[in-house]
Amino acid sequence: MNKNNYCIILAGGIGSKLWPMSHNAMPKQFLDLFATGRTMLQMTYDRYSRLLPKENIFISTYKDYADIVLEQLPEVAREQVVLEPLQISTAPATALTLTHLMARNPDANVISAPADQLVYDGAAFDRQIKEGLRFVDKEEAFLAIGIKPTRPATSYGYLQASEETKDGFFKLKSFTEKPNVEFARLFCESGEFYWSTGIFLWNVKTMIKAMHQDYPEIEKMAALVAGGADVERYGAIVTEQYPRIRFQSVDLLILEHHDHVYIAPCTFGWADVGSWKNYYDLQGKDADGNVVGDSRNLMYDCQNNLIKVSAGKVVILQDLEGYMVVENDKMLVVCKKDDPAFVRRIMNDAQMKFGDEVM
Repeated sequence: MNKNNYCIILAGGIGSKLWPMSHNAMPKQFLDLFATGRTMLQMTYDRYSRLLPKENIFISTYKDYADIVLEQLPEVAREQVVLEPLQISTAPATALTLTHLMARNPDANVISAPADQLVYDGAAFDRQIKEGLRFVDKEEAFLAIGIKPTRPATSYGYLQASEETKDGFFKLKSFTEKPNVEFARLFCESGEFYWSTGIFLWNVKTMIKAMHQDYPEIEKMAALVAGGADVERYGAIVTEQYPRIRFQSVDLLILEHHDHVYIAPCTFGWADVGSWKNYYDLQGKDADGNVVGDSRNLMYDCQNNLIKVSAGKVVILQDLEGYMVVENDKMLVVCKKDDPAFVRRIMNDAQMKFGDEVM
């Protein structure tokens, strides 16, 4: 294993599109969504620990989730878990984690990856990540893993590939974040576009240059971490500066503002678990297209529904099509499954009416 290679697993979100199963106290990355015996975070950690020394894997998460991370990943040292004081998206979280990583190895090659994805071909994944790490080790560039779209989805960012290549990777021509369905359809038909998987590879020096404008304190904070003595000063800077940082995803930071970005077409089979529609698409179904999980059920003229309730619970439904029936220990939600925006709306409405207990 190359000791110069590192990974940042981004595990700080609340997974609101999978509410109510995913909620503030236990977001989706900490759930065993597919009954494998491993949570999404654990599966992601397993994937990268095959490729990297375990001490080179950092977990970026929200401060309230520190104990969950350490419980689910007992092999990870406390100093490898970097805590966001606020949830203001993945670019600030990456910057904060980068200060710790830089203190260890200012020449590191880094994979940054979400904690809520599935990979189907582990061997192909290993090969492609190794190729990508070699690329960013010698090139001052970002490498984005992209996958060919299978439908005009509006929930992904679209990477347009140019004809220019380097080492078999396509130069990024343009990036469009979550287009409307008409543009998404045009992008799919053109054959030039990829969905962004949110998996990026880069060298520390490349990322420092990219972050300098928005995160001017980053090198000072890394020096404080490296010094090891001035923990209070470091904490004070985080407390003071972090709330002032603008909400920004690492996707937008890299893909909208930098010229040296390349696309690696995904070779390993990939799926996002970002919404109930995604979850439904990934599950086995009965003859009527229903996903029933561990429930016992009676269905009368029901098609294409998603049932996710406590194991063994009896569910009886009539004349339901395209719905989700999902519960947690506090509530039951029944609504159309293919509208993530509506799930977020009812989550917000429920919070306003019933308070934070439903979150």
